[in-house]
Amino acid sequence: MELVDEALVKADTTYEVLVAIDEPELPATTSGQVRGYVCFGATPMTEATFDLYWIVVDAVVRGRGLGSLLLGAVETDLRRRGARTLRIETSSLEGQGGAAAFYRRNAYEQVGHIADFYREGDDLLTFAKRL
Repeated sequence: MELVDEALVKADTTYEVLVAIDEPELPATTSGQVRGYVCFGATPMTEATFDLYWIVVDAVVRGRGLGSLLLGAVETDLRRRGARTLRIETSSLEGQGGAAAFYRRNAYEQVGHIADFYREGDDLLTFAKRL
């Protein structure tokens, strides 16, 4: 949440955030309940490339497509701004491999793999999508 707070408060931050609030089909227990967010930003020393830093979906609504909606909203926004590529790094163990499957389902290609990057048996996977 530190990246989200920074993006929402500071105008000069390198991070941008999109937030999803209250899903219509759920009974809202608290008005304005955050159900998910995505944090992204321009990749330093590149032209028209962006990094996806975090995509988080509330466990209550996970599996209902909110993550794909948030990712799609980022892609749409970046296309309008002339971005060419969205890049994502993740652990091979993240979500027991669920993160990699999620990115593949959303048409991201695995473009990099560094074995034992985080620790023994936990590889760095890099995904990218041409926008």
